[in-house]
Amino acid sequence: MRLVLGIILLSSFITPVNAAFDSQEEISSWVTYYYLTPEPSKIPDAIEYMSQLGWLDDKNSIPPIFGFLAGGFTANPKQVSGWVDRLSSLKESHLGVVILGLWYSNLPDSQQRTYEFLDKHPSLKQEYSYLYRGSPTAIEEIPLEQGPWVLDVLWGNFSATGSKTPIIRIMSTLPWVDIKGDSNRLMIGGAAQWSLTSNAVQHQRILDFCETEVSAQPKDVADKLRQIIESAKEELKGEDDAG
Repeated sequence: MRLVLGIILLSSFITPVNAAFDSQEEISSWVTYYYLTPEPSKIPDAIEYMSQLGWLDDKNSIPPIFGFLAGGFTANPKQVSGWVDRLSSLKESHLGVVILGLWYSNLPDSQQRTYEFLDKHPSLKQEYSYLYRGSPTAIEEIPLEQGPWVLDVLWGNFSATGSKTPIIRIMSTLPWVDIKGDSNRLMIGGAAQWSLTSNAVQHQRILDFCETEVSAQPKDVADKLRQIIESAKEELKGEDDAG
């Protein structure tokens, strides 16, 4: 997926009023390129606006958004309490991004904050009961085999942080493209290859990461990265020629 919210852009034809954002296009661009010019004070506004737009009704949009929010929480631990209090007023069906953002921010008090939040919204405890059977973990430690949604989480986290770490995690699945007899891994590897190529075209930082990791990654990953770099540069050249 192109970073990160293009899949849900224009998901609603009615744009609500928001003091921080004027349109769906503006907020989509703001999230996609947040890592270039972080504005943490606008993160609660962004989540509220996404809720108003109906983006949080789409389950496919939840992973990149909670990945983004987790990155925002991690980078701004002193703001978490105030942000969470404010976001508690979201529709209850939209609170999952807050719960999972807290959990996967992997701060020292993530577990306590998550459980306290669920105590205030007991109707959600059953849905998130699995959180009581484990401990918070970093986003990069979510098992990739769980599905392509994990890639969405990692892309959302990159959008918030600009970090190479989630990108290297995505790269690690590239050899799965050649796996035989495992449709799940094959699908995830294919999604990783496509999203890395697409985002290398859109984001110079992703292309730079791919180029620097060619010499650092195992051969089976490096070979796929060379293909991604070549494809991305060809597409960029085509765009330049067309322009």
